[in-house]
Amino acid sequence: MFKKLRGAFLFEKNFLFTVVSIALPIALQNIISFGVNLMDSVMLGQLGDVAITAANLGGQPFFLLTMFGFGLASGGSVLIAQYWGKGDIGRIRRVMAMSLQSVFVVSLLFTLASLLFPYQLMRLFTPDEAVIKASVEYLSTLAFSYLFYSLSNCYLMCLRAVERVRISTLIYGVSFFVNVFFNWCFIFGKCGAPALGVRGAAIGTILARMSECALSLLYMYMRENRAGFRLRHLLRRWDGALLRDFLKHSLPVVGNELLWGLGTVLMTMIISNLGDVFVTANSIANVVNQVTSVAAFGVANAAAVLTGKAVGAGRPQTARKTANTLLLFSLIVGLCGGLLLFVLRGPILTIYAITPAARALTLDIMTVLAVLQPILALELNCIVGVLRGGGDTRTAFFIDCGCLWLISLPLGLLGGYVLGLAPAAIYLLMRVDTVLKTGLGLWRIRSGRWIKNITR
Repeated sequence: MFKKLRGAFLFEKNFLFTVVSIALPIALQNIISFGVNLMDSVMLGQLGDVAITAANLGGQPFFLLTMFGFGLASGGSVLIAQYWGKGDIGRIRRVMAMSLQSVFVVSLLFTLASLLFPYQLMRLFTPDEAVIKASVEYLSTLAFSYLFYSLSNCYLMCLRAVERVRISTLIYGVSFFVNVFFNWCFIFGKCGAPALGVRGAAIGTILARMSECALSLLYMYMRENRAGFRLRHLLRRWDGALLRDFLKHSLPVVGNELLWGLGTVLMTMIISNLGDVFVTANSIANVVNQVTSVAAFGVANAAAVLTGKAVGAGRPQTARKTANTLLLFSLIVGLCGGLLLFVLRGPILTIYAITPAARALTLDIMTVLAVLQPILALELNCIVGVLRGGGDTRTAFFIDCGCLWLISLPLGLLGGYVLGLAPAAIYLLMRVDTVLKTGLGLWRIRSGRWIKNITR
């Protein structure tokens, strides 16, 4: 029995070293990235509930953009990882070009929408005029960061698929300090800068995104030699067959991320119409939860790269063992993350200047997230890691979006507007789908039908 179980996993030293070399930098990158959100939340928390709520609602279009960009980059990365397994650098460059061109167009559209219709967008979330005014200030400033963020993030995500991950940690590390410093300057009026409050946080984000884009270009031309991608590759004619592959495997991921993002925004709309206290509590709890989930994100990204590489190289048994091993790792890091969130939930809340009602509700939501953390880690690895890495993007789409739209959102509407449940109970209902997603994902992985070599 022990030998049979051992034969289903990969515990070789070289493999474990590769997992750590991919997962650790990505985890550190996510700590930095989510740390930016945490610092924004903490600094704006000094200005009260309205400031936190305004930044949360004003950031919803950007959140949708990140889902769109993540979907396009992830879909491209599925192809890149498998072509990396085959050693086909020419097609890797072509897929990277398609991904960058796509995110440029999408981010441009989001920028124009946010600049031209900020009031209309914010009125979808709240009727409170004070919150709308502050949200519009944040949104109409933050929009200028969209192009910088989308291009640099897409490029760095594509590099992950060829196992170039450490540079993103360095770039986001610099970005973190840029963001925190200029937030401090422009939110509170330090170092001779004007005190702009919520708008100041958006200015700090713009400067941070510009630094990310500049450093990505510098790395592209000075150091990157594995994929060898340069801006001139954006001008080459598209390969029709490869474009069809890109669309075939990117669109389900884009649809997945977009519908998931829209569902999450709809959840935010449900929450915002139940009171500003709920919005504040949800915003703080989600930011802290992201920070404690970084290891799970790292393992899931390692799963996508390594399973894709094994499938592309024509080694399905290695792909199975890789999936099993990284699912086990995700369960372990999920348990650790849940324990960390449970222990830190009280001390973290002491740094926020929020009302007692918001504090109590935030504590309840953090408790729910701490309990769900191991299941959330498994779900993330199944959907974002193994299924996408193996080329089974359509199944990942149906599981992720089907459970969200058919279970979470109806239960949230039922609990909030029909049954009139307490906010913590409503939040729990909206996260019930996590258990079903995890079960369906594990069932699909066990079947072996997720292994699909999609290269030419």
